[in-house]
Amino acid sequence: MRVCGVVQGVGFRPFVYRIASDGRLAGHIGNDTDGVTIEVEGSSDEVTRFLTRLREEAPPMARIDSIEVGELPPTGEAGFSIVESLVLGRVSTGIPADAATCADCRRELMDPYDRRYRYPFLNCTNCGPRFTITGSIPYDRPQTSMAVFPMCAACQAEYDDPRNRRFHAQPNACAQCGPHVWLCDADGLEIPSDDPITACIDRLMAGAIVAIKGVGGFHLGVDATNEPAVMRLRERKRRQGKPLAVMVRDLEVARELCELSEDEMGLMLLPARPIVLARSKDANGIAPSVAPGVPWLGVFLPYAPLQHLLFADDRVRALVMTSANLSEEPIAIDNDEARARLGAIADAFLMHNREILQRCDDSVVAVVDGAPQLLRRARGFVPLAVELPIDAPPLLAVGGHLKSVFTLARGRFAYQSQHLGDLESLSSLGFFEESLAHLMRTFEIEPEAVAHDMHPGYMSTSWARTWAEARGLPLIAVQHHHAHIAACMAEHATEGPVIGLSLDGTGYGTDGHIWGGEVLVCSLREFTRFAHLDYVPMPGGDAAVREPWRMAFGHLHAAGLDTGAGPMLSLLGGTAQETRVLTQMIERKINAPLTSSLGRLFDAAAAVILGRRKVDYEAQPAIELEGIAAEEPDDAAPYPIALESGEWPREPARLNVHALWRQMLQELKTGVPKARIAASFHSGIAHGFAQAAGAAREATGIDTVVLSGGVMHNRRLTRLLRRELETQGFRVLRHRSVSPGDGGLSYGQAAVAAAILRAR
Repeated sequence: MRVCGVVQGVGFRPFVYRIASDGRLAGHIGNDTDGVTIEVEGSSDEVTRFLTRLREEAPPMARIDSIEVGELPPTGEAGFSIVESLVLGRVSTGIPADAATCADCRRELMDPYDRRYRYPFLNCTNCGPRFTITGSIPYDRPQTSMAVFPMCAACQAEYDDPRNRRFHAQPNACAQCGPHVWLCDADGLEIPSDDPITACIDRLMAGAIVAIKGVGGFHLGVDATNEPAVMRLRERKRRQGKPLAVMVRDLEVARELCELSEDEMGLMLLPARPIVLARSKDANGIAPSVAPGVPWLGVFLPYAPLQHLLFADDRVRALVMTSANLSEEPIAIDNDEARARLGAIADAFLMHNREILQRCDDSVVAVVDGAPQLLRRARGFVPLAVELPIDAPPLLAVGGHLKSVFTLARGRFAYQSQHLGDLESLSSLGFFEESLAHLMRTFEIEPEAVAHDMHPGYMSTSWARTWAEARGLPLIAVQHHHAHIAACMAEHATEGPVIGLSLDGTGYGTDGHIWGGEVLVCSLREFTRFAHLDYVPMPGGDAAVREPWRMAFGHLHAAGLDTGAGPMLSLLGGTAQETRVLTQMIERKINAPLTSSLGRLFDAAAAVILGRRKVDYEAQPAIELEGIAAEEPDDAAPYPIALESGEWPREPARLNVHALWRQMLQELKTGVPKARIAASFHSGIAHGFAQAAGAAREATGIDTVVLSGGVMHNRRLTRLLRRELETQGFRVLRHRSVSPGDGGLSYGQAAVAAAILRAR
């Protein structure tokens, strides 16, 4: 038998050893570059039973993608054995993802009579670091950062015993032979202490900021209930406004802080232990500046032994644990790097000497309309493969500019990188190249084509052109919103055609304008534009993203409203001079690009409804607008949006929002509560796009709608859209395994490129 999938580093070989021994079968098992190879011989009944158990009882961290079975002549072997790994040919097995400390290891960690009592690096085959400590395949200790720690006799005995929970647990270690922790000050000088973890807690409880080395990088930790400490962290990290994640002692504390549904609690308990966005409770004791202006809190549970030891102290209930970097830089992983980059932020460092080979942020998930949705796919999910609906030649898809994630594909599997951040600096590009080199080496994928976004100004696009040209590889440009829809199609193993609602903030269109409110008719290979939000100017270009009042001005000007009148100036918070400049930009078409973006419409609405003049982080206006509408009923009367027919496929239809603005302004003037206005805005958007989907069905006969794009992170809008579409009889597809935002873009590019190359 050849078993392919995630079958290395997950306790698969000892599992096979046990079920073979139970059936008195002879033979052997070994890792190879495809997965594992097993030979068994014995009675036909026991061999059949073995195959059944192999498929049905695999370890929890394992994922079996395929089992190939063939017959060999019996050799008369005596007993079953585990043989050395064999590196032969091209790699096609998966590296397991990092997994949270299991219940057995947690018990040992807190047991004073266990030899690993309070040891910060205990693990077994069911838990612990995997991807972040792995350099290459096969997943064996010499290929990990644990290679420099020879096991003591006791650990080696566990490692060699097929019936032990730590059999071939590659990071296996104890206090006698493994990594250790220490505490140092901001200058890198070690702080003498018999118990560095308790000394770290003392500082945290006193309001200090401590850089804590974890599994995929450093966290910046601070007491989440200490408002001055949290504000000091924001100032030093240069992260104003954007919510911070909070690690909590256990599920009980999480329930005290947030209104957790069963689905949200289930997500918190996944082996990946992601950050889960949940509704925050009032007066929960968390510092106000942790998540200002939004009703949600990102909470997650300890997933490494070191973190469990921090929370074992009764003083520690909730800690801000945010990525250790300056805003938008890659997370720090190396001790020297951390001291150099974080010395001006952290008051102290809790270090260890187990090298992190792969940077990997915490994953972020939310329950959106009753289903889990990945907002950031990273630790615990990467590098697990995502299936493709068609065979792909070896190819690279580089993704977009924001929330960068690349994808390597071959055959029916795509391997997404971890979240890399925004490609806006040389350090971010270096992280991109470092991660790409690692996954290419790990899976031995040498791309034969490169897919990229159509935007000529994206760093990912220019990098792809240079990289592909140096290797003589063909380039495939994939339109941004087509890639979004293709990603969701590929997840659902459909090649189309479908009606795609691709709704986001920014994407370069085939006409040179900025798209983002799109109704597409798609197959994997190609698309046509059926309808879109009517174009409006963005006065100041990118400045209109940073200053939403500019976007509001552009929308109100397009709607024919008097943007120079006194009441309008007061509403937008602008001056007469500013409005004259913006009017000239628009009328002279100078630095006022046209956009059909739904994300920019949300920005404009937030500027008018909430007075949001400037933003501190991406999508802040839309998040705040969704937040104030959260308590309003779903049946809020929708603001009107007119569908103005085009002559499809020659010309797309347009969704006109002029009447929406007039009614919104009238209700603001008459004192309608802002929460209700925000709810009616969401209802109007959902109704308008559902109306456009209905028109697309009339024109094409297609009854499947795909929802994608970053706006689909909006719980309220997704729920309203899905309900209205299903009421119309549509089959609605949403993302499951990759993000609907730009984090899923490269997966969609890979699916489109595979379809194009197959046709060629």
